Amino acid sequence: MTLVYVIIGIIVLYLIFKPAKRVNTYSSGYVRTAPRIQPSWKTRIKSYDITGIEINDDFKLALSIIDGDGKSIFITGKAGTGKSTLLKYFRATTKKNIVVLAPTGLAAINVDGQTIHSFFKFPPTFIEANKIRPLRDKEVVKKLDIVVIDEVSMVRADLMDGIDLSLQLNRNNNLPFGGVQMVFIGDLFQLPPIVKDQELKEYFAEHYGSPYFFSAKVFNKINIHMLELNKIYRQTDNEFIGFLNQIREKKINGISLTKFNQRVKPNGEYDRNSYVTLTPTNAVANEINQEYLERINSQALMYYAHKEGKFEVNAYPTEEELKLKVGAQVILIKNDKDKRWVNGTICKISNLSSSQIFVNIEGHTCEVKRELWENIEYYFDREKNKIEERIIGSFEQYPLRLAWALTIHKSQGQTFSKVIVDMGNGAFAHGQTYVALSRCTSIEGLILRKPLEYKDIILDDTVYKAEEIFNKIN
Repeated sequence: MTLVYVIIGIIVLYLIFKPAKRVNTYSSGYVRTAPRIQPSWKTRIKSYDITGIEINDDFKLALSIIDGDGKSIFITGKAGTGKSTLLKYFRATTKKNIVVLAPTGLAAINVDGQTIHSFFKFPPTFIEANKIRPLRDKEVVKKLDIVVIDEVSMVRADLMDGIDLSLQLNRNNNLPFGGVQMVFIGDLFQLPPIVKDQELKEYFAEHYGSPYFFSAKVFNKINIHMLELNKIYRQTDNEFIGFLNQIREKKINGISLTKFNQRVKPNGEYDRNSYVTLTPTNAVANEINQEYLERINSQALMYYAHKEGKFEVNAYPTEEELKLKVGAQVILIKNDKDKRWVNGTICKISNLSSSQIFVNIEGHTCEVKRELWENIEYYFDREKNKIEERIIGSFEQYPLRLAWALTIHKSQGQTFSKVIVDMGNGAFAHGQTYVALSRCTSIEGLILRKPLEYKDIILDDTVYKAEEIFNKIN
């Protein structure tokens, strides 16, 4: 009898702990067992639509340096000055061997590049000089002409020094950055580097002066140009642009603060359904989205993503499981090939089925189809004598997400015509209020949930040191 109990116990344990079969469920209602996920290892065919891009004087100067004399450069500019547009134009027109890197998974996906840590095989910790190792495949690094780092304001000083040392080691070249031309793109007045640990904050203060990328030791050995893009495309009202610049530089006066606070509106004075609420935290954004979704008295449908290969959760451009209803407000997060919408367009769901999603954009009904985001790594193609992109993972989902509310962080780079800024308990990070307010195209389209206070305008004065370190040329 004891033996029977033992056998039964073994069977029960097996049933509890046996590996679960992977399944992918799709909106069309069927369930299938997924094949074993393997990287596709195929070359991505690059294509960038640059029609209609205005090449202003700042763009011309930047391109002449990047694609011309080979000098390293930091390209900066206020919100809406076309930093991403300039990068897209450069990638479409250059003949040089380049890689485009970013500090986070989502930033890398958005810029069609690779993360810094993935490219250099860095650990997700503080980067120490004695931990830099030779790369297994050095060909890409040896053949590099240019390294572009986007969203460079989020890159810490230790990571920048790690990039320098890795390039020196793997190119067998003791010049700064191994002799590679560096192009840094970003706005120091927006997204700061993240340093949560107090001991690490103290270490940066003592050994670097600050955690910002420009405090890296390598910049003591190299002359970097700094070029600021000045023409703002997002807003056209010069008075509003002036107010935003005061917020950006924490030079706001009582008159400007009063002007902003005239945009405080009680809930009953506007239709929240037609606005995007920007808030500092994920929790508040999710709460608002779920609250408004539940108010819609119609059936909800679920749409499931399909992932293959290597694609980290923190790089997902939208939800893995999208819950939608007819009437839901959504943001489209990828440019439409037929130019019916752009990344950042706000619209309403007009019709849903198990395999189709339709949205209403300014009175026009448009079908939104599933899109593919690709995770890439760079490799050197010997036959073409060129650095190419290899797809190592993909994420397929409908290119939208609920958009009654977004976090200020996720709104980075977006443009909206109607914005509610809800700072909750107040701003808590450098540049946060500036990013939120500068998403809106006009002050008439802006609503504040509560009055702005001076304490909501947070600026780390350290960012001004970049002008002392880099050689500003315009």
